[in-house]
Amino acid sequence: MYERCLSRFARVFLAVALVALAGCGSKPAPGAATPAAAPATPSAATAPAAVPSPPPNPELEAMIARADLNRGKIQFFQCRACHSLAPETEPGKIGPTLYGVIGRHAGSVTGYAYSGAVAKSGITWTAEQIDKWLERPSDFLPGNKMVFVGIQDAQDRANIIAYIQQETAKVAAK
Repeated sequence: MYERCLSRFARVFLAVALVALAGCGSKPAPGAATPAAAPATPSAATAPAAVPSPPPNPELEAMIARADLNRGKIQFFQCRACHSLAPETEPGKIGPTLYGVIGRHAGSVTGYAYSGAVAKSGITWTAEQIDKWLERPSDFLPGNKMVFVGIQDAQDRANIIAYIQQETAKVAAK
């Protein structure tokens, strides 16, 4: 009985996980129909407003300066399921590479099918933007397709940002 219950639980868990991951897809399937072209001049009601860039945050800068990189590496594992830090997106990753993300325009990684919200956001990623995104992506930019609840602890977010900065600097130096 216990084995049957466990097996049933495993099947339900797997089905839920597959449905959640299916919603994250980054590239259309080969041969899939492409969506119809959007009108050349979208109305103000359908075009998302550009996300304003927050001013530099001295408190965030201080948290990044004292970040625990080992903890950031461990915390990055939740990002690593979908993202890489390599210059090119790794096969099997359903999100864009985070290599060089700071200073990059949102929606600009070639070959990744961004949501309209991200593609039209006008964001240039800064540590402050990434911090707000990591806090709760769905609140920061409604309509994005990232299925992630967010990280509430500000120091944990700073640890991840510092780790991304360090790791992508290592790759760039090679």
